Amino acid sequence: MNSVIELENVTKIFTNTQGIIRRKKKRVYALHDVNLSIGEKEILGLIGESGSGKTTLGLAVLRLLDLEGGRILFKGKDILSMDKREIFKFREKTEMIFQDPYGSLNPVQSVYKIISTPYKVFNKNVKERDVIEKVMDTLEMVGLTPPEQYLAKYPNQLSGGQRQRVGIARAIITNPEFLVADEPVSMLDVSLRADVLNILLESRLKLGTSILFISHDIAVTQYVSDRIAVMHLGQIVEIAESTELVNNPLHPYTQTLINSIPIPDPKKKWDTSEPKALAGEYNNEGKNECSFARKCPFVMDRCRNSRPKMIEKGDKHYVACYLYE
Repeated sequence: MNSVIELENVTKIFTNTQGIIRRKKKRVYALHDVNLSIGEKEILGLIGESGSGKTTLGLAVLRLLDLEGGRILFKGKDILSMDKREIFKFREKTEMIFQDPYGSLNPVQSVYKIISTPYKVFNKNVKERDVIEKVMDTLEMVGLTPPEQYLAKYPNQLSGGQRQRVGIARAIITNPEFLVADEPVSMLDVSLRADVLNILLESRLKLGTSILFISHDIAVTQYVSDRIAVMHLGQIVEIAESTELVNNPLHPYTQTLINSIPIPDPKKKWDTSEPKALAGEYNNEGKNECSFARKCPFVMDRCRNSRPKMIEKGDKHYVACYLYE
């Protein structure tokens, strides 16, 4: 499979200032030597707890953040070395769906204005009637029908699910080759989530779009993704096909995530034999140790002194853990 996006040793560091009198600067590794690839027409799920660096990765892939190290390739071209003309074309081929359908739409713009603006930016000489037709076709694709009833509406006149559909329509109207979907259903009712996920699956089929699907919900991610990558404190610790990863998690952190999913069965008793994360603080200061070492129930001395490399354990199932060496 040809890769649309490739990340090579991508590193992003934020600096936090602590203290009032004696101010100290603390370097926090939001991304630490991340290596990842997304193939053509592939949906790659990215899961992890809040603060693990998922959104930072999504922003970095779209060149919305500067990096401290590494390369990000879009169809073989390093996006960090692109000139203005190349960046303009890159923006046309990449888009983002934001988590908050309330805050991501301009409240003083109509649905038509919101959706048509990116299309007009990248199609300077297009006629207005063609723009209207394109907007209406896109509204139909995301399930806002009949489309003419939505063109003149404003975000405050829409439900949360309708707002998110407008956000998706704005993202796909330019026929992007790559899309970052950052928690696109986390703020929606459960009854609406399947519809939005199916829209993403349909856009992959109709437009051939590759998607980075960011979520903390493993069940949702399994439903929509071809593969799943697990991120912990800016490090990728496991990658596998979605069903394989959920049914056969290898990394202790992945096992902890899956074991934490509540099962709606009052007769099921809690299995005390399942591995539990230990109490303690995480390490995100770039120290040369496994990011999960301070909480891992299977921690060894070498976990605290070096970071394990990603190795293949089974068909297309990769894990970074010394338990499997």
